[in-house]
Amino acid sequence: MVDQNNGYIDFTYFYLQNDYLKKNKLKLALVLNHQKVCFEIWLLGQTKDVQKGYWEKLKGVQWLNEESMPEWSIFEIVMLADPDFENPEKLSESIHGLFRALSKEIFDTLKAYE
Repeated sequence: MVDQNNGYIDFTYFYLQNDYLKKNKLKLALVLNHQKVCFEIWLLGQTKDVQKGYWEKLKGVQWLNEESMPEWSIFEIVMLADPDFENPEKLSESIHGLFRALSKEIFDTLKAYE
C-alpha cells in the first residue's frame, strides 16, 4: 500500500490462505509496517462486506478494536515490535515461530465464533 500524499510505501505484505480461510472468504497477511518498523499479522476479508461482517461477529475478541474497524483489515496484531534486521536468520526464525503461534490462536478463535 502506498501513501497517496507522499508516495511512500507504508506496508510490505504477503497474503496467506488455506482451505479454511478460502471457504470463509478470509486471508491472513504477514505485514511489515514501515512507519512503525514492526511486523504484524492481519486478518482480512475477501471484500469490505466480509470484513465488516467478521468485525461485527468477532466483537469481544482481544485483538479487535471495537471502536472502529481498521481501514484494510478486520484486526491487526503487532507480532514483532522490534525486529533485528542485522540478524536475518534470527529474524526469520522469530517471524516463523510467532506467526505459527498467532495463526493457531486466530484459527481457534474463528472456529469458536462459527
